[in-house]
Order: sequence, then C-alpha cells, then structure tokens
Amino acid sequence: MAYKIPKLLYAIIYFISLSAISQKQPQDSTKNLKLSAFPVAFYTPETQFGFGGVGIATFRLKNETLQTRPSSFQLAFSYTTRNQILVFAPFEVYKDDERWRFLGELGFYKFIYNFYGLGTDSKLEDEEFYEVTFPRVRLSALREIYPNISVGATYSLDSYSDLSIEEGGILEATDVPGKRDGTISNIGFTALYDSRDDIFFPTKGFFIQTNYAVSSKLLGATFAYSKFELDNRFYQKVGKNQVVAANLFLANSSENTPFYDLYYLGTNRTRGFNNRRFQDNAELSFALEYRFPIAGRFGAAAFGSTGTVAPNLGQTFSSAYKNSGGIGLRYIINKRDGVRLRVDYGVSGEGSNFYFTIKEAF
Repeated sequence: MAYKIPKLLYAIIYFISLSAISQKQPQDSTKNLKLSAFPVAFYTPETQFGFGGVGIATFRLKNETLQTRPSSFQLAFSYTTRNQILVFAPFEVYKDDERWRFLGELGFYKFIYNFYGLGTDSKLEDEEFYEVTFPRVRLSALREIYPNISVGATYSLDSYSDLSIEEGGILEATDVPGKRDGTISNIGFTALYDSRDDIFFPTKGFFIQTNYAVSSKLLGATFAYSKFELDNRFYQKVGKNQVVAANLFLANSSENTPFYDLYYLGTNRTRGFNNRRFQDNAELSFALEYRFPIAGRFGAAAFGSTGTVAPNLGQTFSSAYKNSGGIGLRYIINKRDGVRLRVDYGVSGEGSNFYFTIKEAF
C-alpha cells in the first residue's frame, strides 16, 4: 500500500524519514540479514493525519547461495486521527535455489475508502467515504516446473465487518453487492514467467503473471464470483545505469463481485488519481517508467500511465482512458539488495498526489 502525502508535508516527512533510517547486520555465521526501519506521517482526506512506522528485512534462508534472490518481510503500522488502524506484513520467501517461492500478506485494517460511483463517467465532486474493518490474508505457493516458469495455488481472505456507508449517498443508491458486512474467500491458480535479474530493482527481463480465482460459499465466502488477471512487466537497461520499465495490466471480474473488490485506477500503476477514483468490474492500464541515478544512494524516476475501467474487459477497449504522470525520488536503504525508499508525485487532470512507500511501483 502506498501513502499519499500533500505538498505541505512532503519536505518534512522526507527528511525525517531519511534521518531515521537504520541498517543493522547481526553478527551471526551467515551475516545475511539486513534490517531497515523509519517513521512515516501522512494526510489524506479520507484518513486525515496519520503516523506510524515501516520496516523491511531482507535475508536468505539457510543453505541458499548468494546467487539466489533474497527473501523479504515488511511490517508496517499506522494510526490516524480518525481512529483508523493499518497493520500489514507482506512477504516473499525463496527456497531451494528459487524453485519454491512463497508470497503473501497478513494484515488488519480499520480504514476509510473513497467511493465515487462506477465507471469512467463518475464525478469527482460525488466523492464520499465508507468505513470498514477487516483482517486480510494473502497466500501463494509456487513451484518452478521449467526455468523461469512457476505454477501454484493462491488463497485470499478479507472478512469485512462494521461496514458503514453514507445514508442517502451514491453508494447506497448504486446497485452493487457488498453494501453490508461480508467475507471474501478466494482460492485460485497462478502461472508465472519471471526472468528478472533482481526482485527489488530489475534492470532486465520479464515478469508475466496470470491469476484465476473463484470465491465460493463452500470456502466461507458471502459472495460467489470469479476473477482473472494478467500482469505483464518488462525491464530494459539503457545507457550506463538507467532502466526503462513497462507494465501492462488487464483484469476482469464476474457479476456479483462486491464493490470493495472491484478493479480501480489510483494504484501504483496509475499514480496521480485519488485512491479508487474510477472503479468497475474490469481494468485495462499501461504504465511506463524511466529510472535513473542521481548521486550516491539517490535516484529518480519519471513515469506516465493511461488506463480505464468498464463493466467487462471487452468494453475497456472502447471506454474513455484516463492519463496521469509524474516524477519521483529514490533512496537506497539497503545497498546489498537494492531496496529503495520511494517518494512519487503524480499528476492527473483532476489534481495531484504524493506517494511514500518502500520498493518500486512495479
């Protein structure tokens, strides 16, 4: 998850965060664990002021060589002045010379989200908020069956409670499932082609992942629906130390998808829009980013994107596309593994947002 920061707080947060970065290395026989941690502060219309901390650990399991990709574990905690709580811990673990990879996230959220209506015709002035509390589980286990090709199973759980929407608002009047408490419990299949040279800062290669998942009442879900996603990423080194990265994403969900699990613009792929600004059952988006060093641990990026949402994937080809772009700064908090602190400024036709988080957008 990326934090959106207004212009007035940007400089303060940026320098406080950098000054608080700590890097520790345990004195054990492997010396393969790197820890980085820093505080965060932010403000958004839906959260008001928030503060907390973020940390990341990178390591290699016992008997894994230095040529294998490092595993990582993140832990973040935030609290806002609207009594919201965000605790989340994404992870990636590589084992047996990367033949096995285990990915996922554990989290707990008491949060407020935006809702503007469905489709690309929704209006900015119709913004309203809904509050919801839920634990989150994301688990994937993949096995390499051929060099760079892995397949496996996925599971996701969001159990929504205390859902509060505005009486007489747009959400209450919109015909979408999930306007009361409910549980998402999806099981699915994943196929992955990954030839990237690095997981934190790729300079060449492809990442192509397809997911298909079903939500069934047999799994304890409130809703019965299915989802399909195709995430295509490409990286190419240009010049001496510059990288061009591209991301083509398309996805479709079936009828009866609850509104809080629909696809939307305002993600890392489409920085510059408010979170969940345009939302519907299907998404088609493309992002391009140019990454380059500045000096020492500092780097920068310029990015642009275009995307749309629609009731189904076929209609995304004729739906109105929304464009955004921006620039960003990078700071390497772990030189060994290339983990970066990311601060981006995204602009769209509706305004701008700052984003502050760990790791590249894609």
